[in-house]
Amino acid sequence: MPWDWNLLAKPGSSAGMKAVKPSSAGMLAVAAVFCWQPALAQTAPGPVTVLHLTATGTVQAAPDQLVAVLVAQNTSASVADAQRRVNEMMAGGMQVAHAAAGVEAQATGYQTMPVDPPRSRWEARQTLELRASDGPALLGLVNALQRMGFATAGLDWQVSAARRRAATDEAAAIALRTLQDRAAQSARVLGLQADHIRDVRLQERGGRPVMPMVALAERAAAPPPQATGAPEDLTVEAVGEVELVPAPKGG
Repeated sequence: MPWDWNLLAKPGSSAGMKAVKPSSAGMLAVAAVFCWQPALAQTAPGPVTVLHLTATGTVQAAPDQLVAVLVAQNTSASVADAQRRVNEMMAGGMQVAHAAAGVEAQATGYQTMPVDPPRSRWEARQTLELRASDGPALLGLVNALQRMGFATAGLDWQVSAARRRAATDEAAAIALRTLQDRAAQSARVLGLQADHIRDVRLQERGGRPVMPMVALAERAAAPPPQATGAPEDLTVEAVGEVELVPAPKGG
């Protein structure tokens, strides 16, 4: 059936086409328009399969920072007196800690509580946390603070924040690469091909449990912490949705 050229005219349009026999140049332009239509039909999107995958990446990080947790505490018949004594002890402890090279000191966890039901005596306490990469130097500081009246509540090697971030980033990269490889492999098994990852979520999991608080008598009788702590496994989980499309024919 021959084309009706009158159908190409759009009254009122900016093109201003008229229902006349087009020139040879006009016929080429029209032919290009109509030849393009089948091409669009051939590239129409096919059926999409959504694949849900989970992959993990794990990196071992060696502890590089010794952490000491000390407590300043005092019991008195007066709440104000107990707090004053703890404040004085913490001020002296912070001054000594800040004078030590390479030591990070932080005061946390201030508490005041009655010792007995009649509330005739009160206890005030605050925690002093120390971090350093030089273990022997930090142990010497801990001994000095103990002589000032501080009680040692924890002493252990841990992974520093900087090393933890670097190891976690590496674990995330491993998880993402594993997710990509698994998507491609699954697509081949299904006779499809991975088009793109439309959604992915990263989540840290696991990690080393926090060392429980120990009594001063137990810590005093225990040997100092080992020179190098056990490596810690840092794991990142990647959960993603991958769109699979039909593989090209002959591929």
